[in-house]
Amino acid sequence: MSISYLNQARKALKTALEDIEALPDAVRQEILKEAVLRPPRERSWGDLSTNILILLKSKQEISFDSIEKSLVSAFERLEGMDEVRHEGNDYINIRYRPEFWLDQLPLIIEKGAAYGLDGMTLEAVAVPMPAEVNDLLSCRQQVNAAAMAELSMLSGIDIEQEELPQRPAVGFPLAAAISRCTEVKTHFALIANPAGFIDAFSPILAIDRTYDNPVFAIPYARMMLGRLGATSEQAKAEAKNGVDMSVLTLPEEVTLARGLCSGPLAVERALKAADGFHLAAHLQELSLLFFRLFDIVHPVSSTYLTVLEARPARLQLLGALDAVINDGVRVLGVDMVKEYA
Repeated sequence: MSISYLNQARKALKTALEDIEALPDAVRQEILKEAVLRPPRERSWGDLSTNILILLKSKQEISFDSIEKSLVSAFERLEGMDEVRHEGNDYINIRYRPEFWLDQLPLIIEKGAAYGLDGMTLEAVAVPMPAEVNDLLSCRQQVNAAAMAELSMLSGIDIEQEELPQRPAVGFPLAAAISRCTEVKTHFALIANPAGFIDAFSPILAIDRTYDNPVFAIPYARMMLGRLGATSEQAKAEAKNGVDMSVLTLPEEVTLARGLCSGPLAVERALKAADGFHLAAHLQELSLLFFRLFDIVHPVSSTYLTVLEARPARLQLLGALDAVINDGVRVLGVDMVKEYA
C-alpha cells in the first residue's frame, strides 16, 4: 500500500467527523463536501491546512470545544506528525517531521509516479480528444489525452474521452513548429505549459535553454542525475545494507524530499483539471529544487556523493528524483527527450 500523506489526513478527518454522534448525517456530508484540506498558500504555516473547524463552528447542535479536541487529536496521531496548531482564525495547520519525508524515499524509488496513489477517489474525468490533429491546439489535446490515459491506469480513476468536432486549423502552423523544434519537443512544450501557451507560440521559447523552460530543465536534471550515477537503480543497489537517513540535514535536501512526496497531489490536480500540465509543472518544480541543491553541494567537484557514511542516503534522495522524473516523462509521452550533452 502507498497512500499519500494528504489522503491519510483526509481519512483521519473523515473518521473524526464520523465519531461525532451529535452531528446529523446530512450535516456531516455537507461539511465533508465543503471542507478544504491542502497545502497552505504559505509554506511557513505548515504542510497541510484545513478549514474544518470554521465549518463546524457554525453548527449549533454540537459542542465545539469537544469537536476541536477530537479533530486535533486525530491529526496528532498521524504518522510522522510534528505539530498540529489550532490558529486564531480557526484554521488547523499541520506540520510533519523532516524524518517523515525522508523515510518515504525508498518507497518513491520503488513506486515512481504511482507513489501515494492508493486510496485516491475521484469521479470519472472527461478528456477531450480531437477528431483530427491539424494544429497546435489539437496536437496538445492528443498528447494530453494520452497522458491522461496513463494517469488513469496508474491511479485507477476512470476517464471518458469526448471526441471533439472537426474544425479548421488555427494559429502557428503545427508542421512549422515540428520542423523547428522536432516532434517530441513540440509535444513536450505543449503539455509542459498551460493551454494558453499556444496562443503566442514561439519555437525559440519552446526549446529555450533556460531553467525557466521545462523542456530544458526536466531533461537536463535527468541527464545530470545519470552523469552523477545518482539513479534509482544505483540507489537500490546501495540500500541493501540499510540506509541512515539522518545524515540528510540540509534544508534543501528536506525540501526536495517533501516535494517528492507531493507527487500524488500533482496527479490529483492533473486528473481534476483533465490536464497533464499539472504533472509537468510538478516535475519542473522538482528539477528546480534539484538545481538549487546542486548549486549548494557541488556534487561534481565535492565529496557530496563519495563520503561513505552519507552516500547511501544521498543516493536515496537523488535516486527518488530520478525515479519520479523518468516515470513522469514516460506518463507524459515525452521520455525520448534527452538534453543536453
